[in-house]
Amino acid sequence: MKNKFKFFLSWLLLAIILINPVIKAGNERLIIDLTGNNEFQLEALHYINYTIQPGDTLYKLALRFGTSVGELMALNNIDSYLIYPGQLFRIPLSPDKRLIHTVKAGDSLYFISLRYNVSIESIKKANNLSSDLIYIGQDLIIPLPGDFSSEENTPGYSEENNTRTIRGRVSFNNKSRNSPISAQEVEMQKVLIPLTEPENKKEFMENELIVKYKAMLNTQALEEFEEGEKLLSISSVSSPEGMIIKYQIPEGVDPQELAAEYSGREEVLWAEPNYIYYPTAIPRDQYYNSYQWGMVNINMEAAWDLVKGDNNVIVAVLDTGIIPDHPDLKANLLPGADFVGGRKSSSIKSYIITDNDPTDETTLEQGGSHGTHVAGIIGAVTDNRIGVAGVNWQVKILPIRALTRSGGTSWDIAEGIYYAIDQGADIINMSFGSNYDSYYQREAIRDALASGISIIAATGNENSSVYFPAAYSEVIAVGAVGRDNKKTAYSNYGPEVDIAAPGGGYGESILSTWGYYKDGKTTANYAGMIGTSMAAPHVSGVAALLKASGVIDPAEIRSRLLNNASDLGARGEDDFYGHGLLDAYAALLNRKIEKPYVFAAEKGGNVIRVQSEIRKAASDQSFQIDGVAEDAGYIIAWFDSNNNHMIDGGDYYGEVSYSNRKDNFTIELSYLPMNSLSPSYKVIK
Repeated sequence: MKNKFKFFLSWLLLAIILINPVIKAGNERLIIDLTGNNEFQLEALHYINYTIQPGDTLYKLALRFGTSVGELMALNNIDSYLIYPGQLFRIPLSPDKRLIHTVKAGDSLYFISLRYNVSIESIKKANNLSSDLIYIGQDLIIPLPGDFSSEENTPGYSEENNTRTIRGRVSFNNKSRNSPISAQEVEMQKVLIPLTEPENKKEFMENELIVKYKAMLNTQALEEFEEGEKLLSISSVSSPEGMIIKYQIPEGVDPQELAAEYSGREEVLWAEPNYIYYPTAIPRDQYYNSYQWGMVNINMEAAWDLVKGDNNVIVAVLDTGIIPDHPDLKANLLPGADFVGGRKSSSIKSYIITDNDPTDETTLEQGGSHGTHVAGIIGAVTDNRIGVAGVNWQVKILPIRALTRSGGTSWDIAEGIYYAIDQGADIINMSFGSNYDSYYQREAIRDALASGISIIAATGNENSSVYFPAAYSEVIAVGAVGRDNKKTAYSNYGPEVDIAAPGGGYGESILSTWGYYKDGKTTANYAGMIGTSMAAPHVSGVAALLKASGVIDPAEIRSRLLNNASDLGARGEDDFYGHGLLDAYAALLNRKIEKPYVFAAEKGGNVIRVQSEIRKAASDQSFQIDGVAEDAGYIIAWFDSNNNHMIDGGDYYGEVSYSNRKDNFTIELSYLPMNSLSPSYKVIK
């Protein structure tokens, strides 16, 4: 009774699928398979057309071609073991197999071509035959109608079989149609944010100098030197190579000239002004796009199907500080520290904390909290039904106040980096820059990298050469693109650019957490801003996801980000986009989202039958398919994300009808979310 019930249930399910073979998930058309073990390997879709010969049986064919009777019956839609000579029969072959025919007495290329439904010329080409002569016992390769292992044409179908060649292009749609990334319940304060830059923008502190001495210098000699040069020590830190001291110099003395003079002294390793670095964001209006286009453009929805973050990963945000009580951010915040405006003291470690309160004191009139906006892109609390989505749903943001709206010095920034090292940061984001190369800052960056920290920085907003610290080879330099994935008018460029990410343009800002300071209190809100400051935290956020997924080494994180970016602009690496647009999903897969399989097929009942060769799209996403059967129903494009030869969640899939028999097609592939099907079903394999 139990077996009868199972048999009845199987036929009931099969009847359902035959009546309505397409199951919808959201608005995606997903084909399901209820045959056997609910699995249909793609290799089985790779077949030849074989003409049944006298004496053939299903059992003999299964033995000969290395398949099963059940698979032959399923592929040919028959429910009886009866076959007859002359019947055209599909024989499944996996891509790694070649059909071999051993020549027998009476065989000729003509008879062999009829038997396997291929052309004589394709047999000769596959076997490098220069004539029609063959001999008994000779093994001949029978060409297949497609080949997964090569992008070259594979002989198979021909004009004599009434087929055609079609061409077209494919494109990828990163957004799943049933789960848009949008702001939720955001109440915006409709006020104008000023677009002014800080007044009297200075390049360095006018009365300060940083000097690093050689380790051989003793205390007495140092004091004599300082007294003779009228140098007042403000702060000092120790390093294995020697003491680093920030001085107040006599009024009217040029720090640049003094640095050049001291750098030539025997006891000095280097000397430099205390350079000033500025936030690289342009505040924009608070009217926001409810749709977070930046997250879509870098493929975040697919990435979140793989990993959403980890609260053990720490991202240090060296910036203007934070609005600590922001409801869409505070759950992901660590205490942090402030390094702005420190007074004279000696450090036990290699940094001096001004205080442990990294609150951003930027007023509304000054443009609001730059650091809060950057932090929100990396790790705004996500899936909490309010506000915006961060790249990481779970992460710990370490806010380090090393700048104000008026900029920050190389001394404070370097100390902030050493603090991040000491606090166990995994990633450091630096959305600021300057034209000046600081010895002290670069030493700190090198020490951070040696400690296993990935460093990401904005290239700058002057449409000129790349700013420091992004210009350092140890740093991942991030340029900005707009919603159309083209370089923004402001983004700095040059050979130092490593990668591009959404930075926004006029009328298409990046929405994130924000706020401002007034009368000793902070006000939390949201705002749109544009700049390479917004592009860098997208990359820092994905670097944190890579860390959460188990990628530990900064060199591997860098490689994953850059080598799996989507190429933009000139082919290959270029000065505008570096390696291309950040792709979070591709970085996690460690595989570029490109060159999908394209083939013609018919869909009947619960199977997809390939009716052409199977090709990969070219690097420019164009394709050409030869041997397309006239009775093909669809042209299908498919990117197999996990290389399991199954069309399943996590893949990209698109199809267009072949009913009009035209010769040029455009196919858009959409992402198939991993939770898009009921657990009872599987997408056809």
